[in-house]
Amino acid sequence: MNIIIIGAGPSGMVAAINAKNESNNVILLEKNDRVGKKLLATGNGRCNYTNLSLSEKNYSSPDFVRETLREFSNEDLINYFKVLGLESTSDGKRVYPITLKANSVLNILMYWLEKKGIDIRTNTEVREIKNNKKGFDVITNNEVFKADIVIASFGAKSMPVSGSDGRSFEILKKLGLKISELKPALTQVKLESKYLKHLSGTKVLGSAKLFKENKKIDERYGEILFTNYGISGPPILDLSVNISEDNYLEVPLINNIDEKTLEMLYNRYYMFPDFSLEEYLMGIVDKKFIHYIIDFLDLDKKTAMNMISMGDFEKIIEILLKSRFKVIGTTGFKNSQVTRGGVDLSEINSYDYSSKKFDNLYIIGEALNIDGDCGGYNLHFAFACGYRLGKMLSEKNS
Repeated sequence: MNIIIIGAGPSGMVAAINAKNESNNVILLEKNDRVGKKLLATGNGRCNYTNLSLSEKNYSSPDFVRETLREFSNEDLINYFKVLGLESTSDGKRVYPITLKANSVLNILMYWLEKKGIDIRTNTEVREIKNNKKGFDVITNNEVFKADIVIASFGAKSMPVSGSDGRSFEILKKLGLKISELKPALTQVKLESKYLKHLSGTKVLGSAKLFKENKKIDERYGEILFTNYGISGPPILDLSVNISEDNYLEVPLINNIDEKTLEMLYNRYYMFPDFSLEEYLMGIVDKKFIHYIIDFLDLDKKTAMNMISMGDFEKIIEILLKSRFKVIGTTGFKNSQVTRGGVDLSEINSYDYSSKKFDNLYIIGEALNIDGDCGGYNLHFAFACGYRLGKMLSEKNS
């Protein structure tokens, strides 16, 4: 069987390695000049490829991913890489290669691609797929490939510098497949605030809440980072896909707020009556937050706590626990880690990623309209798709 795989990303490479056997001839097509370009950028170059808290709840379409995760768990992926020759480590729940370098993952995959004798064609961009009675004609910028089986494993529209510009979906559109609207996911959020330059670099651990008017749309917990354009960090990335007009973010300025925090703030108010406002705040928040709080509330940092009215103190509490910032957008596809949108899941059989319209056409990884939370979930699904489909095709044609 001639198997053509379009896109040499995580899902495509693993599918190729696992589909190759004596009966299957596998050709891996990549429009970049090298394979795995986007993989090298994942996890800030460390390749966070799965999570110890893996669950279907971490994905935009839990019903679709359930069977995949059940048959190829986080432990399965860790063991798979171990069998390939790569050891792992973890930082909390996030799992990385033990080297903490993404190129270790890419190097081990390239080793097995070569060992299995996979025909890799770089600088080869697919222009069209034609279905015929004998299979498919895969038309590229270089030549036409005959295929019994086609696997679409190209990236979506995130990180266009890596080659993922969304144009590949036009190929599937021509075949009549429905493509859901593409939106950037796992990307930074831009805020409107005169304090951003001053706050840039400050971090706080807590819950970020996204509101539209007074209705809470989303809430995520983790390390929140202020930047000169707005705000970032894992919880911000997770809720970024839900950003729309008239949103605002509510974040704390005190780390690890719990049921005792409010009591602590009042206790300090009465314990340190001679402290200036600046001195009161110095023991509970980052120094950069102090200027923001005082200026925003138009207070004097030298005012003694016993001179601050209960009304003003309640405003201080409000800003400490629930600072609000107007959202003006996201940093878009350029900086997004994944894309929401892609081949509509109504077109695909979840048990083997096959097209319902065309026999022997499969869609996997980021080409599907599935996105996961920040923390290795998207890479896990990509690897899991590739592994499962590759094994199915190898066993089917062995």
